[in-house]
Amino acid sequence: MLAASKLQLRLKMSPQFIIQQNPMSSVRRIASETGLKRSSTQKILRKSLHMFPFKIQTHQAIPVRAVQQRVDFANQMLTMIDSEGFDVGCIWFTDEAHFHLNGFVNKQNWRFWGSENPYWCEAKPLYSPKVTVWAAVCSRGIIGPFFIRETVTSERYVAILEQFVATQQVLEDRPRTEWFMQDGARPHRTVQVFRSLDE
Repeated sequence: MLAASKLQLRLKMSPQFIIQQNPMSSVRRIASETGLKRSSTQKILRKSLHMFPFKIQTHQAIPVRAVQQRVDFANQMLTMIDSEGFDVGCIWFTDEAHFHLNGFVNKQNWRFWGSENPYWCEAKPLYSPKVTVWAAVCSRGIIGPFFIRETVTSERYVAILEQFVATQQVLEDRPRTEWFMQDGARPHRTVQVFRSLDE
């Protein structure tokens, strides 16, 4: 009976058991709980248990309703392509991206090797200065990029749309029908923007 309880205790102290209980345990914590060296724990995890640390990825949550809307839209487009001979080369895909101006870098790459900790601290502003870049892409070319230093508002977005339309209308060999695709960002979904697009 005593041997069985010792075996149970030993199993509970094994790296495999700790990982099963909490897969987000660090090597340092597992080593501490098992009484093993960190290097030995790492070898056991990698070589004996064939486990590796994987970085958790994050992405924007999409509501179930939005997923169904995307599926419906994709099916509608496929039907148009099959039945009406819709030319996907007539779609203008648009988006914007933010570029930080203060040397913002990935902190995963911040390392300092030395014999003593220098206790360096990098101060950064609460709101990182950035520039927003907007562009439209189609099989017939690229319109843009357009640069915005301020926050993107519906008024600023309409100004970009006006520049886009002015450029797009002078392109040669324009097809009879063209499509304009934008994402659902808040500044893109105002009455002012929809009125401008309708015009």
